[in-house]
Amino acid sequence: MTGSRNYRARIAGFVLATGCVLLLQPAAAKAAASLAPIEIDQCRIVANRAFVSAYKPVVLSFTNRRAAAASVVGFTIVYAGLTQRIIDRGTFGENVRIDHTFGGFFDVPYRGAAPSSCRVDYVGFSDGTTWPAPSAAPAPS
Repeated sequence: MTGSRNYRARIAGFVLATGCVLLLQPAAAKAAASLAPIEIDQCRIVANRAFVSAYKPVVLSFTNRRAAAASVVGFTIVYAGLTQRIIDRGTFGENVRIDHTFGGFFDVPYRGAAPSSCRVDYVGFSDGTTWPAPSAAPAPS
């Protein structure tokens, strides 16, 4: 009887530990993503009837979360099976939302406002430091 209780206790402990690991994985992934110094607030594609708009159809809103001002931010956007790299240059202060529009995806059939992915690849700061995302594209020239 005692051996049976120990076995059950071990099984219960294993199940509890496994459950905790599975529950914490999404939180760990989100925490890793939140370490990026630039937070994307909005990333969408604008349409003109059945096709992506010809005039600045990429709408990007982002916020610099680091104390140093960002001077260059590189984004990669995947939409309708195509990939576009966007470089935004300027002075982007801490906790200031930046709303910009960009060209891209010209004459592509419209497949909804949400791109397949939208990520920050590179950030250059006014103090000379940089932030490359893991396995990101090279720094913009």
